[in-house]
Amino acid sequence: MGDNSVLKIDNLKIELIHKNQKLIAVKDVSFDLDPGKTIGIIGESGSGKSITCSAILGLLEDKKWIINGDIYFEETPIPYRSNKDMNKFRGKHIALITQNPMSAFDPLRTIRYHFIETLTTHKNMSKKDIEKKAIYILNKMKIQNPKNVLDSYSFELSGGMLQRIMIAIAIALEPEVLIADEPTTALDLTVQYEIIKILSKMQKDLGTSIILVSHDLGVISELADEVLVMYGGSIVEKAPINEIMTSPKHPYTKGLISSRPNFSKERLAILEGTPPNLFERRGGCEFYNRCNIKNEKCKSNMISSIKVSQNHEVRCINFEEGAYSCGTA
Repeated sequence: MGDNSVLKIDNLKIELIHKNQKLIAVKDVSFDLDPGKTIGIIGESGSGKSITCSAILGLLEDKKWIINGDIYFEETPIPYRSNKDMNKFRGKHIALITQNPMSAFDPLRTIRYHFIETLTTHKNMSKKDIEKKAIYILNKMKIQNPKNVLDSYSFELSGGMLQRIMIAIAIALEPEVLIADEPTTALDLTVQYEIIKILSKMQKDLGTSIILVSHDLGVISELADEVLVMYGGSIVEKAPINEIMTSPKHPYTKGLISSRPNFSKERLAILEGTPPNLFERRGGCEFYNRCNIKNEKCKSNMISSIKVSQNHEVRCINFEEGAYSCGTA
């Protein structure tokens, strides 16, 4: 484990038990997150992004999931298999922002209650001190009339306001790691930009490390230092954001980038096909059915991750065979 890593994931494998059958949801996922840095995880729905984050937080039900691999927080193994032991980490050291702020709040409780619940779980604070801290953080979030907001219920507030409040609650304990799972998905473009600015400023002020999950390369490119591209439960490419955007290697990564809206293009490129669900995964390269440079070896081989430069890795049979170009998607 690197001396600087605040979080390390090593060879994570997650299986879902369904009718006495084991379905692989995530396999061979490894990465390091350094202090004050942001790792972006991108991929289509079902790629394994959110499941990976749920495993880090110990949120997967024991009876439905089999999890193997190691997760370390500052060189200490995280007890992700024990919900009781994970309560020491969740919120205090590793916090979560979800993609649907409306469902994250109890509509029968005030915003004040949510701050109190979060802070008293890990700290011995009076309600008066909690209110002071909450008002201070809400002011930092550019939220007007924070005292009135504390007395409000979630259904009285907008989605953008709730997302800012969720971030405020998440950073109230100043966690070392913040997992932001699709934090801008349900928001309009203007509010998306505001949330990105808030996360960026929060990171600079607190030195927080961020795992940013998104299907939007635009959001990822605004915040991430490094990007993990996931497909079919595996990381198919890993590199610094500038290398991913300017020199993608995997056909899937190229497809994602070329299908982004671009006003300089006459026609928008389309990434044909859909990702395989858990029942359709068969080993080898899961991108096989959608790839235009596939060959028979892609179906039968376990594709290894290959280093193409010091910080750039790709999982593609073309690189394994020494052909240092994955063509175009």
